[in-house]
Amino acid sequence: MNNSAMYSGSTSQKLKMYTIYWLGYILLFSLIQGLPTADFLRALSNEFYSVFPKILFVLLIVEVAMPVLFFQKKKTLFIFTYILSILFFAFIQRLIDNYIIIAYNLTEWKSEPLLSAPVYLYNVIKLQFVVTIPLAIKLVYYLAEEKNRVQTILSEKLQAELFSLRNQFHPHFLFNVLNSLYSRILSKSDDSADIVLKISDFLRYSVYEVNTKHIPLEKEIEYLKNYISLQQLRFDNRLELSFSTNGIIKNQVIEPFLILPFIENSFKYCLDDTNSQAWITISITASEDWLSIKIENSLSSNCMKNKNSETQYSGVGINNVKRRLELLYPNQHILTIKNDVDSFFVSLKIKINDIP
Repeated sequence: MNNSAMYSGSTSQKLKMYTIYWLGYILLFSLIQGLPTADFLRALSNEFYSVFPKILFVLLIVEVAMPVLFFQKKKTLFIFTYILSILFFAFIQRLIDNYIIIAYNLTEWKSEPLLSAPVYLYNVIKLQFVVTIPLAIKLVYYLAEEKNRVQTILSEKLQAELFSLRNQFHPHFLFNVLNSLYSRILSKSDDSADIVLKISDFLRYSVYEVNTKHIPLEKEIEYLKNYISLQQLRFDNRLELSFSTNGIIKNQVIEPFLILPFIENSFKYCLDDTNSQAWITISITASEDWLSIKIENSLSSNCMKNKNSETQYSGVGINNVKRRLELLYPNQHILTIKNDVDSFFVSLKIKINDIP
């Protein structure tokens, strides 16, 4: 059995491992104290009486303080909690020693003042000893989980990038954009150069700049604008699109390719190849801590005919980004997807960070 078994299994497995650990601890210290005096049973009963504060101390530190404080990078508060806890439970141990074990003649020990330094220090050392192994196992398991989480994030990010690049460079999309550019060049339109620049920026971002772990939020939004502008070339006057941004803060960063799949989805399902009209509304708002994205689009006639569930409109790209959000922003994002009769709505809130 590996070292992380105490923490990696179900509640029953964890209870089993704790039971084995405490029985082993009681047996070990009963032998240490009982063999020299040839009174093993009395030493065993003493350890049973005094084990309960130790169990509470270990559970408080390992199962509460570490996940809530230490693993959440509140290390100063964790140290403060640890010191107060070990002093408090050492005092409880002294009460048990004087008023239960010694008072009922369960040992040959002599009664000492509750705050007698040598005896009090001995109880602190025993508490430190008994918490060391569970604490070390918890830490090793946490580090192993973090390593696995980082590897999973990298794998998911690579899959997201490949999927997004595959969609972006799909011949149908590029042919439409290039055909639109060609027609504007023939008509000597003034926006031809701007379209070429957008395509250039679009390709540069997709191929080179997306390899970083975090990107400035402003750059991500500029990329989305280029993508939307190029998509609009396909539909001309058939698409009514509203795109707004508010409160964008320069120092904020975000993982790349988290917003784009939802925007891709809105274009994919709002229009088909007929001459129907459609609309898309995109709103991006940033505060000091949170980024809010709201996307709503009409559904094409084909989508409404074949409408079964929201998963029909999510696809691999949306499922991928859901998984990435769980990995990258655990407990720091809120995703809401609504599939109405004739529209599709996505609301995403992400707790964003500043550039370190």
